[in-house]
Amino acid sequence: MAVFDWPASLVPKTVTIRPPRRTLGLSTSLTDFTQVVPSIRPPFTLTMQFDALEGLDVLAYRAVHASLEGRANMVRVPLFDVWYAATQAQIMGGTVTHSDGTAFSDGALYLTRDLSGVLVSGVQGARTITADFGSYGQLLQAGLYFGLGEHPYIATGVSWSGSVATIRCSPSLRRDYDTEPLRLRPTMIGRLPDDDNGALTLESLRYGTPSIEFTEAFDGPFS
Repeated sequence: MAVFDWPASLVPKTVTIRPPRRTLGLSTSLTDFTQVVPSIRPPFTLTMQFDALEGLDVLAYRAVHASLEGRANMVRVPLFDVWYAATQAQIMGGTVTHSDGTAFSDGALYLTRDLSGVLVSGVQGARTITADFGSYGQLLQAGLYFGLGEHPYIATGVSWSGSVATIRCSPSLRRDYDTEPLRLRPTMIGRLPDDDNGALTLESLRYGTPSIEFTEAFDGPFS
């Protein structure tokens, strides 16, 4: 079992993100009877539809799709969203040191790809967390996705006291977190729902418009 990264060049045309649902609807019976049952650990699901892929994008798509080997492997895929692009200027304009607080020998630092220093602690099952956004200001709003470690969440309610946000989230915390960095460009570890999902059909042996679906996976070292 391996986890591959989604190619940065493959940005979907349309995205459907389905946050965790706490119930499951069983199939309708012959008498039109249906039953709703609780879902023990509901996942995120993600569907991406692409505009015409040509040339190197076709190769990149086929390579990552083949790497999954059906449902044998997983992929780390961004939760593409309006916020994914909207916050780039705010969260990618800073610099940070090595993990031990030191810089490179010439004094250079790493460029940030997400928030830096916005940390969250909480226990598994909690529905509410707090985070101090400091100089970033009041960036997070209800309805936006965020990440803690390898787990995506959606903010269902946010209240502010200065730069400190109290965030109601869905799902409840997947595990205990101790000063875990909060990310505004979350990713999801996903697996294909079936072995043939996402197959690419080439038209005129040149281009294709694939659609692919992923279901959040819980059976890796990140769970």
